[in-house]
Amino acid sequence: MSSKTPPTPTTPSTNFTGETLVNHPPTSAAAKPTDHSLQYRRKLTHLTTALAPLLSITSGTAHPSFPSTILHYHLLTEDQLNELAHHYHQRTPSRFSLCYPLPVVGRWHQGTTEPGEAAKLEDKRRRFGRFVGLRGCESPVDGDGGEADREREQRAMELYVEGEIKRREEKAWAEMTGRGKGCW
Repeated sequence: MSSKTPPTPTTPSTNFTGETLVNHPPTSAAAKPTDHSLQYRRKLTHLTTALAPLLSITSGTAHPSFPSTILHYHLLTEDQLNELAHHYHQRTPSRFSLCYPLPVVGRWHQGTTEPGEAAKLEDKRRRFGRFVGLRGCESPVDGDGGEADREREQRAMELYVEGEIKRREEKAWAEMTGRGKGCW
């Protein structure tokens, strides 16, 4: 072992090739963090926050594309979001769609600006974030944004799912009895 003392900020040291390096004393700007570095650290900490995976009601498993951090959530593609929505019964209504705490099934394909508009990637990402319980992903509402709006939205979603399930059952019944083939 060497009996050398570690270099201090004012003494020179050598690198792995033997070149002499001069250590400069830290400046006051380097010694105390700036507002930018604090904001960067906060943002980095936020983006690396782990997300607990949501389990499917029917299979009891998480989807392989479920984001492990908030950064991964922000990097989800539209195809991945559609697969996730399908895995958790939110893309196509079923009897399991409303069994999740914050379902989004009735609005998955709808845009936010016009009724007939298709949902954009940002809309789907925000809806999935709301579905898994991330804060700041609520739907924009015209009302006061209170409990009455949430109840109204929940009831509209329930009616949509019930109507969609009834429509599918009637279609299946018609096909089974031959009515769907023009026999009647």
